[in-house]
Amino acid sequence: MNQAIRGDMPLQASLLTAAAPCSPQEWLTQLVWRFQTGISQLPRYMGLGAEPYQQLLVTCNVPSAVIGLLQHQRQTLLSELLAMREQECQELEQWLSDYLQPDAAPMARIIAVASMGYNHLWQDLGLDTRQSLRELMQCCFPDLAQMNSQNMRWKKFFYRQQCALGGNYVCRSPSCDECVEREGCFAPEE
Repeated sequence: MNQAIRGDMPLQASLLTAAAPCSPQEWLTQLVWRFQTGISQLPRYMGLGAEPYQQLLVTCNVPSAVIGLLQHQRQTLLSELLAMREQECQELEQWLSDYLQPDAAPMARIIAVASMGYNHLWQDLGLDTRQSLRELMQCCFPDLAQMNSQNMRWKKFFYRQQCALGGNYVCRSPSCDECVEREGCFAPEE
């Protein structure tokens, strides 16, 4: 992992190992630290854009970090890949915003951006476990967490919901119970 934090900025490891955050602000701060240390797999500025990202740093009271070359290259590549799916990302962000706790902005954008990634959502966010993602969702998107009562993988759940609403997404089966991929959607993480 290519961790590059300014030499004069002590990494507050307690933020990464402390008890689970219990407020949207704490979750945002946690995600910013994970992004700045290279743990997450997100594009430049967490996909927010330069100005909103700087505002998030101020809101979370996190100093800006200098990143290493490899981390910069990875973020740039992820930014280019995101640009190809920006319309899809914006649609997902808008849908997520409908369920977002008022004090959790810009979490809908961060989750939508991470959903464009190629790993499990919890991995692209840099979280330690899928359970951590569930806790984040319960805190910042409680109605969605309640809707996902069968603990379906989050990206699959998002797109399943979009499909049910008549979005432009292809549903492979009329019912999860009939789908050949059911075990993959609901299986525990390994």
